[in-house]
Amino acid sequence: MARRGRPVKGPELLEGMEVSEVARQRLTVILQTLAGALTIDEACQVLGVNRSRFHDLRHEFLGRAAGLLEPRQPGRKARQPTEAQLEIERLQREIVQLKLDLKATQVREEIALVMPRLLSRKRGAETGKKTRRRVSPRDTPGGS
Repeated sequence: MARRGRPVKGPELLEGMEVSEVARQRLTVILQTLAGALTIDEACQVLGVNRSRFHDLRHEFLGRAAGLLEPRQPGRKARQPTEAQLEIERLQREIVQLKLDLKATQVREEIALVMPRLLSRKRGAETGKKTRRRVSPRDTPGGS
């Protein structure tokens, strides 16, 4: 088969890859035609296809190969978090907030135990005692 130059070693290039024998054969033949080791007619005979189909196969192969060689952003691709990961992050934020709320409640309770009058806004309302309202001189009869 190798008429012009060295034969192209397609199957060895695919070692360790899971590809079908048909794909392996097609790749080998396409590479051999690109290297000039096979003519188009010989490639068509080996693959059992007509010239039009062979050109379609080769065009599709080269197009996909070229697409794989396009420049890309350096570094790793950003990973999209799964729904489970998003839920874990939400729950972790909620835990932090709940811990803050708990600590604030504990501080308020300690203050209430040590200094109960500090937290009461209306002294008489909590103890059940009535408070006197201050009377200004204007509220009294004859006041100015």
